[in-house]
Amino acid sequence: MKKQLHFKLITVAILLMSSHFVWAQSYEASKKLNKSAGVPADVSINLSNHAADIKINTTNDKTVSISTEIKVDARSREDAVKLMAAIEAFEFDLKGNRMNIDTRFYKSMNSINGRSTITLLNGDKVKIKDFEIRHEMSIPKSASLNLENKYSSVSIGEIEGENKLNLYNSELRAEGFQSTVELEAKYSKLHVEKFNDEATFNLYDTDIEFKTAGNITIESKYSKIEGIKAGNLKINSYDDKVLIDGFNNLKMEAKYTDLVSAAEIDKLSLDLYDCNLKIQSAKSAEFTGKYSDLELGKVKTLTIPESYDNNIYLDKTISIDIAQSKYSKYEIESTTKLSIISYDDDIDIDQLNADFEGISFDGKYGKLIINAGAVPFKIDAQMKYGKVDFPQSLSPTRHIEKSGELELLAGDKGNTIMIRGYDNTVAID
Repeated sequence: MKKQLHFKLITVAILLMSSHFVWAQSYEASKKLNKSAGVPADVSINLSNHAADIKINTTNDKTVSISTEIKVDARSREDAVKLMAAIEAFEFDLKGNRMNIDTRFYKSMNSINGRSTITLLNGDKVKIKDFEIRHEMSIPKSASLNLENKYSSVSIGEIEGENKLNLYNSELRAEGFQSTVELEAKYSKLHVEKFNDEATFNLYDTDIEFKTAGNITIESKYSKIEGIKAGNLKINSYDDKVLIDGFNNLKMEAKYTDLVSAAEIDKLSLDLYDCNLKIQSAKSAEFTGKYSDLELGKVKTLTIPESYDNNIYLDKTISIDIAQSKYSKYEIESTTKLSIISYDDDIDIDQLNADFEGISFDGKYGKLIINAGAVPFKIDAQMKYGKVDFPQSLSPTRHIEKSGELELLAGDKGNTIMIRGYDNTVAID
């Protein structure tokens, strides 16, 4: 057994040495090539590119051109020649105003310890230690671009035509898109100066940064979206980070997502689950959600069809209408009007606006604290169990407490704070 084991160890050592010897005979080669073709100004370009960095310049010429630089470190001269031939085999296929370019050169690639076995499109297999491919492409600025890219970096100049980008494990840098953009990306990093027209993002585990954009529709998971300014946003999100400084309107359905913005919004529509959201203000806001924290700033009109175990923080508001709420917390700097049907909620109102119109609170096991200040008000309370504290200066016209039943009418000026329900704690100062 010892002799057999010794023989096996020697065999493994020989194989390792043999492998090292083979790669010691590696062959390095390089090549440059240029291809070009005339095209219509409104050409639509379909480009597929894998494992090759590509820079796309835009010009005023009616020409498409590609300059390619190839560097190869192969096991043998034969493998290097085969690989370079496969890389340079792409063609310009122009039919009418549509051009197809496919720079892909392999079917599959398996890499172990920095060495790759590549199956080329013609079925040949080559063994490569390393390779580097760089394409520099020029297209008309007025062209439309349909790009599918994997495993490489992409640079795009300012382009005027419509765009479709499908990116996988890519890094994109783009100066700007003047027309519409459909963007799909996985495992990628994207840096774009501007989206001047409408854009659609479909993102998975991708980081995107932009400076300015028009309206954006976003479908996203596990991604980070950063921007300075956008138009209207429509977001369907799962476990994302959204940091956009300013935008006009937001419609968002999300789970486990954080959104932070200094935006002053016209219209806000939210359906959230376990999310954190912070904005500067909204003229009109609607929220449905669970387990979320919302800082909405100044809100003119807030409508909540259903709230469950949320924390909601508001600055000065005009009108708040909450159809159904459970286990939620509301901190309100000031309001003119509030209506809520509540179950085990905490509501804290720092002050009433000078144009106070009234409060309607119908709750169970809740807590309502109101600092009315100098604003006049009346109280109309009917409740079983619970407690209502109010200023001594507010003279009751009816005050009955019997067998756990409370009836209270107090005050003769201002609008009414109406309290209904079961076992609530109410304090008005």
